Amino acid sequence: MRISFCLCVPVFALAIAGCASKAGKTGQEEFAYSTVVVELRPAPGAARAQAGQTALDYVNARREEVGLPAIAADHGIEAAASAHARYLAMNRAGTHEEIEGKPGFTGADVLTRVRLHTRAHSASEVVALIGASQMQSPPIEHIFASPYHRGALLFDWARGGEASALVSSASAGAVTVVDFADIAPALADHELIAWPYDGQTQVPAAWIDNEQPDPMGPESRYRGQVLGYPITLSGGPNAHIELKSFELRDARGSTIPCRIAPLALADAARNTAICTPYEPLRHATRYTVRAQGTLRQLSKRARFDLSWAFTTTSDAARPESVAVTGQR
Repeated sequence: MRISFCLCVPVFALAIAGCASKAGKTGQEEFAYSTVVVELRPAPGAARAQAGQTALDYVNARREEVGLPAIAADHGIEAAASAHARYLAMNRAGTHEEIEGKPGFTGADVLTRVRLHTRAHSASEVVALIGASQMQSPPIEHIFASPYHRGALLFDWARGGEASALVSSASAGAVTVVDFADIAPALADHELIAWPYDGQTQVPAAWIDNEQPDPMGPESRYRGQVLGYPITLSGGPNAHIELKSFELRDARGSTIPCRIAPLALADAARNTAICTPYEPLRHATRYTVRAQGTLRQLSKRARFDLSWAFTTTSDAARPESVAVTGQR
């Protein structure tokens, strides 16, 4: 089966510094390099498993693993997510926008819908459209595996809410909506989050490139192909991360080629840098990473040289094919 995922770019009520972003130098801007030492935020490791885990529980468990605070559950945001889930189910749609006059309309964009239920100055949204077939793992796991979406889920959102609705049609399915609102900065200006993080085990070895935008580049010939599990570096709301070099090595010291996601104007609302291996990684293998580049926080600019290691899972199951779409 195929699943569609959609990621909404953060919507802000005011023009504020702090939109999640990933970009290099633009125009004629020049920034002095700081002597600050850029570090990886220490990762506490595996979070406690929960029975009946919701999508927000899953996100918070992953955040706990890398030392980020939980996103607080909010009934108002949950109500906004529920209304949009009903709209999508009634109209068999899969977008963040709603069209006035259609059944279930409550607001054109996510910020408008959230504000019907709670005060908010910014908001974002993830949507998963699930077909009739039963999947082996929940949609939120596939959303997190997709690197641009992963960066959004590791973003400094303060509050969140989720909802699901059944689609009534010949090919019955369901839609899941997770909304987020307001920023609660957690990372220091010199900190980055790595995923997989240092010392992580049971890391998936492979991932199918069905995310849009494509981390392999526009019009990539790798679309739909089985690749290695994407490796990401994420920063705080003001972080602009530019990878200069990325070295991935296996246990024998052999270099594993990977593709650094190209920077473009469309990346102006992302705080995550990505390198995706061209081939699936080996199972039950320890890999070392060395990433070099530049981190810019507003007018501050610092070079980084970071190293860490992780170990892949022994499970050789082929990853499920899902379609993941991001909206700018």
